[in-house]
Order: sequence, then C-alpha cells, then structure tokens
Amino acid sequence: MLSILVQELSLERNLIMAVDTDKKNLFLHLATLMLVLMMIITTLLWWFVSPRLHEISEFLAKLSLTALRLFYLILIFSIILVYIICYTGKNILIARFAMRAIIRILYPITFNLGILFGISRDAIRESFTHFNNAFIRAVINKYDPEEILILLPHCLQNTACRIRVTVDVRNCAACGRCDIGELCELSKKYNIHMAIATGGTLARKIIVERRPKFIIAVACGRDMVEGLTEVFPIPVYGILNRQPEGPCINTRVSVEKIKTVLTDILQEHAEETR
Repeated sequence: MLSILVQELSLERNLIMAVDTDKKNLFLHLATLMLVLMMIITTLLWWFVSPRLHEISEFLAKLSLTALRLFYLILIFSIILVYIICYTGKNILIARFAMRAIIRILYPITFNLGILFGISRDAIRESFTHFNNAFIRAVINKYDPEEILILLPHCLQNTACRIRVTVDVRNCAACGRCDIGELCELSKKYNIHMAIATGGTLARKIIVERRPKFIIAVACGRDMVEGLTEVFPIPVYGILNRQPEGPCINTRVSVEKIKTVLTDILQEHAEETR
C-alpha cells in the first residue's frame, strides 16, 4: 500500500513539473531556426570572401574554413543533444557542455531573432526558463538540504508590510498577506536556506557566500534569464512569479511548485521513499 502511494505521489510530481516544461518548444524552435539562418548567411559570406582569402594565403583560407566548420559542428551537436535531453529526460555525459554552447552563443542571438519576428521578450524569456527547467530535470542529482538555496525576489513581500524580511527572512510574521510566510514554513520543514534578494548584486553575493550546489529561484522573466545564464553551470530551477498587480509589486509564487522541486531533489527524501 505504501509503495503504491509513493508511486502516485511521484506521478503527481512529474505531472506538475511536466506542465512547467510544455512551453520550452518556442525557444528550441527559434534556436534551431537561428542556427540554420546563421549557417546560410555565413556560407554566402564565405562564398564572397573565400576568393580573396585564397589570394592572400591558402593556409589562412583553409584555417578559416576549418574553424567555421568546427564552430557549426559544435552548435549543431549541442542543439541536437539538448533536444534529446529535454524530450527524453535522459542525462548525457557531456550535457553541460552542450548547454554552455546554447547559453553563451545561441541564446543571445535567438532572443534578438525572436524580437525581429515580433515575438515578445517575455514570451522568449518564459520559454527559455521552461527549456532550462526541462534540461535541469534530466541532469538533476540528489542533494542534501545544506547544498540547496531558495532565492526569492523582494517583490514577493506585500508592500503594506513594515517588517524587513530582506535582512533576515526569518523576521516574517507569517500574516498571510503574501507567500513568504508559507515559504518560511517550507524552508524550516526541509531545513533549506532561503534568502531574499533586492537585486542582482545582492543575489550574486548570497550565492558566493552560500556556495549552493542547487538553486530554486523565483523571479520575473528578465531577472530569471539573467540569473540562469550568469550562475551557470550551477543548476537553477526557475519558477516565474505571478504579477496580479503588475511587475515588481505584490507578486505571488506557487509554493506547491517549490515543494514539488524540493521533494524531487532532496537526498533525504529519496532515501525515505526507497
């Protein structure tokens, strides 16, 4: 009976996390299109430039062509690899190398291509976050509580509250006007360190001081993507906040989603359910 219950809970968690990754396709398709366009453009440029390069130096021409081919082979290999990882959920040995190529090279270009095609910045950022989460789900390990950090934005705190939770989140009075009180209870239950950042500088300082091996981050789309790309290769599971009153004021977050991620990655929980 216990094993059946555990299986049902596990299935429920997987369904919740699967919903989070449904929107990854926009970024993946845009990145693939961008890669094809880059290859076409550089091929045309090479066709025009190569005669001049051959006149200057045969060695320089061959070296340039080899470097160009190697560059695109890496990108093609990386995009194929992340497709396999995101859609099969299987970890692959050099997965992080592929993700690095996507983050450092393809994402900035893909973002601008999407804007050129009339796709909103928020839609691309949201899709990239879901793509990142699908990748994280595949390469995820189990962690001890002290290795995990929950990082929250200060806009989760209700503007009417006079308590300074940014200094110490434990100051929260749990009045129920925002989600921080419930998150504090979750943090205490699993013995996970939780911090609130007022900006990117403080967030970086917290990460440097805590040295987490896994981060659950809550933020808006812009801050989320900036954080994900900056702290890589530290795995970050991103949860976009809800903005019922507009950006940066009285935002909300699904506490259940954070709990779901925690129960999936905690080493102690994994041992309990065996």
